[in-house]
Order: sequence, then structure tokens, then C-alpha cells
Amino acid sequence: MKASALVLLGASLVAATACDSSRGVVEDTSIETSTAESTVATEPVSFTKDLTQGTSRFEIRTTGASAQRQLTIRSYRGAALTSDPVRLDINGAVREAVTGDLNGNGKPEIYIFTDAATANGGFYGYEFTDRGYTPITGPGMITGVAAVGYAGKDTYTLSNNMLSRTFPITSGTASATAAEPAAATPTSRTITYKLDPSGKWVMGQVMDGQ
Repeated sequence: MKASALVLLGASLVAATACDSSRGVVEDTSIETSTAESTVATEPVSFTKDLTQGTSRFEIRTTGASAQRQLTIRSYRGAALTSDPVRLDINGAVREAVTGDLNGNGKPEIYIFTDAATANGGFYGYEFTDRGYTPITGPGMITGVAAVGYAGKDTYTLSNNMLSRTFPITSGTASATAAEPAAATPTSRTITYKLDPSGKWVMGQVMDGQ
């Protein structure tokens, strides 16, 4: 009987040791996870701005310092979030964030402009409601005479309830003699757009300048 009791006691001690060992592994995993989350949380904030329109308030923030960054937009009514935050990867550093109501329907719009040098520039837009948001796409490719000399590097601004899109162009001029290369005169072009109720951009004036 004593031998049987000793065997049972030994088995119990082995089982208890095994359980303690398993708990130790779980605790180590928890520490590693916490460290990883802490590393993400310390990603540098590269842009932050608060905007208000009517009773709506918006917090805009980007994190990261590389060419691709992470954008977050939070929409509030009072202290309450009106929807899940907007979260997406964007190209380039944010140059400006503005609010407006270009289609005149009473719903606030947020526009984010970056310094991306690609064709069609860095444009991100959203219209917000009490329960969510709808993306607003950029004006898209330029066509016709207005596209002559276009190679990207757009700069966007809002003015007089319209979107202005400015970009550099280069026009060749004849040289004084055949031995000299043609001179290149840098100029700029600005196109204005209105946003119709369906969310479509309608081109307005096209203006060239030095």
C-alpha cells in the first residue's frame, strides 16, 4: 500500500510540474505579443489635424515616415463616433486636409491631399453621413487640349466651393538658330471642377500661367 501511495504521489508531482511548464509558455507568448503591439503603437505620427463642419468633428492622422503611410479619419458627433474610422494606406506625405460640401447636399466632405508626384496626384476624398461614409474618387485623367504637356505632380486646393487642380507643363519654343536647342519654358495649368449631386466631377475653367 505504501509503495502504491508513493507511485501516485510521484505521478501527481509530475503532472503538476507539466501544468506549470505549460502556463509558463503561455505567459512568454503573451509578453511577445505585448511587445509587438507596443512597437506598432510607437509608429511616428507624421500628420495630425482636427476639422469641424456644422455639428460634425473629424480627427485626421497619418503614421509612418516612408513613401507609403497609414491614414486614419475619425468622425464624431459630440463625443460619439458616427461610424468605424476610415483606415487606408496612402502614397506620399499629407500636404493638406480640408472639409467642404462641394455637391451642396448638406453632408460634410473630407479631402486629403498628398505630395505624391504620380499622375493624378495624391487625392483622397470621403463624404460622411450619420452612419458611415462614401469614398469620393479624384477627377481622373485629363483629356483634350487641357491634357497637352501634362505629366502629373498635381496640387489640389478648395476655393469658392470648387476643386482646383494645378500642375506644371512644359512647352517648346523655336530656337534663334538651328545650332541651338529649343528652349523649354516651364508653365503651369489650373483646371477647376464642380462636384455634381451624383458624385461626378464636372470640368470648368482651364487657365494657363507662368
